[in-house]
Amino acid sequence: MSAITRTLVHIIEVDRSILRWLSTLRRPVVDSLMRGFTRTGDWQSWTALSLAALVAGGPYRALALQIIPKLLATLGLCFTIKTLSRRQRPSVAMTDFHSLLRNPDPYSFPSSHTACAWVVCASLGMTLGWGWPLWILYASSISYSRIHVGAHYPLDVLIGTAIGVGMAAL
Repeated sequence: MSAITRTLVHIIEVDRSILRWLSTLRRPVVDSLMRGFTRTGDWQSWTALSLAALVAGGPYRALALQIIPKLLATLGLCFTIKTLSRRQRPSVAMTDFHSLLRNPDPYSFPSSHTACAWVVCASLGMTLGWGWPLWILYASSISYSRIHVGAHYPLDVLIGTAIGVGMAAL
């Protein structure tokens, strides 16, 4: 086994170990809260919010017109990487592990929920120039929720964060 292969295997093992440890923190109240954050971070919610901003007009429309192309590009990039990487969701790849929700698609890498949350929240912070703590807290909550509900490994979320912030900076 090459050094690169050994390193990748080690990263995957650490990623799974962190996910298993975090799953020990599941509690009914926290689980419900995390399910809620996960639902607010799906592409349907971002689309509905964007359409509402377009319809509202004025500064909301201008803001939506700046963010929507970044959001669409982020989704496209994430789904392309998912299709190429084909990393199975934790509930499929790991025996004795279960997700708290149905898997939205077969692949987990990277987390598109996370990438979309970060592209929208970072774009809002950069465009509006205020609210950074709120935007960071919201995007972080959605990101963690994806790990907590068992839809993603921590590395999926970390890379999703990098994609979202990177796309927001474009």
